Amino acid sequence: MTTSVALVRGINVGPSTLVPMADFAVLLRDEGFTSVKTLLRSGNAVFDSPVPLDTEAVASLESRFASVTGVSASFVVLEARQFVSVVEENPLVAQSDNPSRLMIAFLDGAAPVGANIDMPDAAALLPEVVYVGSRAVYAWCPFGVTDSKIPARFWKQFGPRATVRNANTANKLVSLVLPRLEA
Repeated sequence: MTTSVALVRGINVGPSTLVPMADFAVLLRDEGFTSVKTLLRSGNAVFDSPVPLDTEAVASLESRFASVTGVSASFVVLEARQFVSVVEENPLVAQSDNPSRLMIAFLDGAAPVGANIDMPDAAALLPEVVYVGSRAVYAWCPFGVTDSKIPARFWKQFGPRATVRNANTANKLVSLVLPRLEA
């Protein structure tokens, strides 16, 4: 079995995007996934499947999600080991003092590299810090996301599928995943 983490983008952030997590869990079970566990209301799930999900399977899941819930949303699905690796890769943990303000933008593929990224001026952002990893963008926002100086144009270059979780949520998902990997 393959354990995966699904991150749904943009649900339960307003009245038109409400999806009860119990309904999300039922949808995943109806799609044949097992050991389904959801976390919080922001569209996080850990589940097992006989094979890893490819892009076609993720697209099918998104379509089924929209059909069942009435909410169109994109998914980032990572195999469990890959998810843990992305969370552990975060180089900003040591300089952050509040994991609810340490953000991880999970990407649906490899991050662009070098000259392909238009980075904001690091000095102008201080005390905020941004780092582009292999499969995520990490941001330390000590005054909160709402008051962040990171320009929207920076985030847009990572596409409409990128979905953000704070380090608290990511660490809770890791704690759901690790026992499955150790079994």
